[in-house]
Amino acid sequence: MSYVFDVGEVTVWSPALRVGDLYVRFVTQVGEVLRLPTGLSAMASDYYYIDPDVFEVLVKRIFTESFPVHHEIWSGMLQSVLGPSVRILDRIDRPLVAETVAGREFLEEARTLGMPTLD
Repeated sequence: MSYVFDVGEVTVWSPALRVGDLYVRFVTQVGEVLRLPTGLSAMASDYYYIDPDVFEVLVKRIFTESFPVHHEIWSGMLQSVLGPSVRILDRIDRPLVAETVAGREFLEEARTLGMPTLD
């Protein structure tokens, strides 16, 4: 069993149930703290549609809140949701670009995350 995250007709991620559930909870809470919508719409309890424009705005904001690091705990907490989000943006051809060394290193590492799809 797995979650499904789709953008248009493309499945951009299909993690295990617990991983998908945790990601949805994390990104939802981060969106609330930053007062931004997530772009995620539940089609079923384990199936989400992502509005790419709305999602991209949120992820860019999470990234700018994380780099440069002004508060290590804040940045670390945000980065837990940022890694998978970076991969999703990459998969829809909306890659983030970093202006700092730390940001570039984070993006390089995030882009190595193994994130299954339904292909």
